[in-house]
Amino acid sequence: MKKLILILATVLLVSPAFAQLEQGQHMLSIRTGLGFQLQNAGISYSSYEGRINWGTLGTEMGLSYYYLITPHLGLGAETWYGDYDGTNLTWSVTNTADDSTQLFNAMLAARFTANPSSPVRIYFPFGAGLVAARQDLAIHYHGTNYEKKKTDTSLGYFIGAGLEFDFGHSGWALGLESRYNTFWYDTDKLIRGAPAPIYGDGNRKYEYFTFNLSVSKRF
Repeated sequence: MKKLILILATVLLVSPAFAQLEQGQHMLSIRTGLGFQLQNAGISYSSYEGRINWGTLGTEMGLSYYYLITPHLGLGAETWYGDYDGTNLTWSVTNTADDSTQLFNAMLAARFTANPSSPVRIYFPFGAGLVAARQDLAIHYHGTNYEKKKTDTSLGYFIGAGLEFDFGHSGWALGLESRYNTFWYDTDKLIRGAPAPIYGDGNRKYEYFTFNLSVSKRF
């Protein structure tokens, strides 16, 4: 493992200068950012159908690799982790509803760069793969107490748009990026055996937006 890290560091440090994206280049990127849900979790906790939020605000960290088959098009893979908290609903000391979600993503991906010869580039990443989503639900509402953790794995995909800026002359770049992300979660797994009035919508589409800062290196 130490030898692999040393080899990678050497490649990154001694790579020649790059003024543009070129066919045959490799690109490694790390990114981090914030995200938020576009709809609730589909889990009701009250008789008037109050719904649980699964990801009011969260953070993500990811790693990507692309091989440029043309200056415009790169193919590769991405993996990232997201940690999201739903709204902490608190009516009193005894009435609370909390939901937190962890996302583990592994996807095949591609990116299309509109202007590969420019030091300031517009690009569009997209991909599809597997999402393992783990929800941690805790409801304490008018004498009803229910807690459960459950992981569900589904197909997921994303599409985004970004702007990256070269800095220096050795292939390093900074990027700003937004993404629309989708996966599915079977809420029946999470609320199976829950007392009334807690119930779910079954297999549900979860959608969220992320806004990221990235650092990449071409070699």
